Amino acid sequence: MGEMGGKYFGQTPDPARTRHYYIAAEPVQWDFMPAGSDPICGMTPSANVLQWHRVRKARYIQYTDATFTQRVPQDPRLGILGPVLRGVVGDYLEITFLNRTALPLSMHPHGVKYDKDSEGSYYGDVNQLKSIQTRYKENHSPPGLGAAIGPGGRFDYVWYLDEASGPLPTEPSSKGWLYHSHVSGEGEINLGLEGIIIVTDPKRARPDGTPNDVDREMPALFQIYNESEVDPEAAEHAAAGGGSLSNLISNLASAATSAVPPTATSPIDLKEEGERHAINGYIYGNLPGLEMNEGEHVRWYLFGLGSEMDLHTPHWHGLRVIEDGVRRTDTVELLPGSMKVADMLADDPGDWLFHCHVAEHMNNGMFALVTVYPKNKPGVSRSPEKAFLGFPPPQPSDPDTHK
Repeated sequence: MGEMGGKYFGQTPDPARTRHYYIAAEPVQWDFMPAGSDPICGMTPSANVLQWHRVRKARYIQYTDATFTQRVPQDPRLGILGPVLRGVVGDYLEITFLNRTALPLSMHPHGVKYDKDSEGSYYGDVNQLKSIQTRYKENHSPPGLGAAIGPGGRFDYVWYLDEASGPLPTEPSSKGWLYHSHVSGEGEINLGLEGIIIVTDPKRARPDGTPNDVDREMPALFQIYNESEVDPEAAEHAAAGGGSLSNLISNLASAATSAVPPTATSPIDLKEEGERHAINGYIYGNLPGLEMNEGEHVRWYLFGLGSEMDLHTPHWHGLRVIEDGVRRTDTVELLPGSMKVADMLADDPGDWLFHCHVAEHMNNGMFALVTVYPKNKPGVSRSPEKAFLGFPPPQPSDPDTHK
């Protein structure tokens, strides 16, 4: 395809209210455990994890302009997540999307308003996908122009932050939505093609669109990535039909986009062998940057994605939150597709465990470290004065006080 899109129900969005982003989907080598070990609890990951924590993935990468030559620096605590897109109610988000992978991909948003062309979702059989002009059979609506962007293709998505995308007066001043690729199903999410949209109530926003009652924002996506790419039920069904199970496992693994070499002998064991229980794409305490200063009002945007196994309960040691403005807790429930806000007063200095309270998930590395730096101790805090998502990180002026 050539460049298309850029319209909202046939109209060009108001440039004065439009925030333009340039995002490419690119193949990457992702490391779930860059330290090579667990620096927090001292747990010993499985031999498979120790050997195969670097895998092939695809990610959303932000650039400064339509040339797609200069990357925008990414906040390390986002991990595998794509760039944060943000605005206040009444803004438009225009995303020039470039597909640098070999797969048809898209950008599908939650929560915001869009027309059919900017839905970013293909409903048909991806194996039959020939071009974006493909039309469904009679009595079916045609896919939008942005439903599936082919390798090397571009498309300008336009999403409107209408009143229904923002928080209610009774909710916190900002809320988070997900976006992800939506062409061939959940496999693209498993590849790492997901990100965050933040929408702020303009009556409670600073001029730059950040919530005016918050000092710091933290993202946390809880997801089990399956690096075996095996569906145990499908594998067992195929094997029962007369195929060789060992050959089937070998073929499935070799065909996977990011598969690790298998050592298991059953489909279920193979799947479990390839699971990576991650927060923002990191396992066993390797997620960096969950740092704050004592006394700050910290807003957590919590997300869940994945399969029926992704039933998560994020829990903070030493700290409490107010979930979606309605209840105090230290543990929040997440289902796949969940999006929640948790507000925290950082009132307890120290290093604290942050983990999924599902025992198996914790044992498989779904935890990180939250650091609250004490005030009134010069030189202790390494956190920047303000830390909001969706802006280039500040340049350090003093290596002793900034990370």
